[in-house]
Amino acid sequence: MTSRLFHHDDVRVMWPDTDPAGIVWFGVFFRYFENAEERLFLRLGSDRTKLLGGLNVFMPRTSVQSRFRSPAKLGDDLSVGVGVSQLTDRRIEYAFDIHERGTDRLICEASYRVACVDRTTFAPRAFPAEVMTLLRPAVVATSDPGRGQRP
Repeated sequence: MTSRLFHHDDVRVMWPDTDPAGIVWFGVFFRYFENAEERLFLRLGSDRTKLLGGLNVFMPRTSVQSRFRSPAKLGDDLSVGVGVSQLTDRRIEYAFDIHERGTDRLICEASYRVACVDRTTFAPRAFPAEVMTLLRPAVVATSDPGRGQRP
């Protein structure tokens, strides 16, 4: 069983990712998500930092949800899936899942929403057309808000 999310990033759990028991500390998962989002932009053909800088916008996170299903441990090889579960002119929601590679054991499901603000004033604004067009191929069907649909 594999994720239907658009892009997958391989990660190996390293020593600094874990607590003293060798289990991934929950905050580390958000770094995995951020890295997967960054690579999603690259896969779609754009460096996120350069794109947003050129458009004079920031994309702050406005909410996050996560469900931890099974612990990830030191040395585990993981696959971090990412897709866009909602794309509107004022909101983008990313869906994430993390599975152990080789066993497909579900570790975590998550989502976060981002807004668009002007880089100088931080005033809310609509997402530029360039961002919407770039992310459109990554839109995935979901069976639950913030959760990628699984076969």
